[in-house]
Amino acid sequence: MAILVGLVAVLSALFAAALRRLLISCRHPAYAAGFFHPYTNDGGGGERVLWCAVRAVQELCPDLPCAVYTGDADAAPEALAARALDRFGVRLLRPPQVVHLNKRKWIEASTYPHFTMIGQSLGSVYLAWEALTKFTPQFYFDTSGYAFAYPLARLFGCKVICYTHYPTISSDMVERVKHRSSMYNNNSLIAGRYALLRVISFNSSYRALVY
Repeated sequence: MAILVGLVAVLSALFAAALRRLLISCRHPAYAAGFFHPYTNDGGGGERVLWCAVRAVQELCPDLPCAVYTGDADAAPEALAARALDRFGVRLLRPPQVVHLNKRKWIEASTYPHFTMIGQSLGSVYLAWEALTKFTPQFYFDTSGYAFAYPLARLFGCKVICYTHYPTISSDMVERVKHRSSMYNNNSLIAGRYALLRVISFNSSYRALVY
């Protein structure tokens, strides 16, 4: 079993290397910083992190264009800059470029009645694929905690920088699964079934390790 796991790991690494070469040969990342933040109107601490990060990059690298990936259809450069100032007191040196995402539903909890965290993790990779095919920056900033998209960004030739304000999975979440506690990301029907619980507990622990 261990040999098979090792073989799969080696083959996966070789496939990733080949895919990365293919993507880099077909696409050259733009000299820019892209901020992956699908929800730019949540008003919480994560959004403040986004605007502080954009401001910091603008100050450190004045000639580096900044783009924000967002699923908010009404987001516009000037409106986002005004929101950063009005809501958080962060004055951007210039409005960011906006890259609109149409597939944000794939990271929303409501899309996955069961196995929510698995679905959201895979959905984040799909959403990041949309983002990076629309605009591939040299520097990929994640300010929302979608860590499963980082390998994809590397395959696109980006340098990945992240600040995880709200982790996708935490030790508290894993403990809730083990103790059969029902919550928005741990369905009560599944939490009450021991066999399913064992599978999910293993999956949660494995995902936490990968994360």
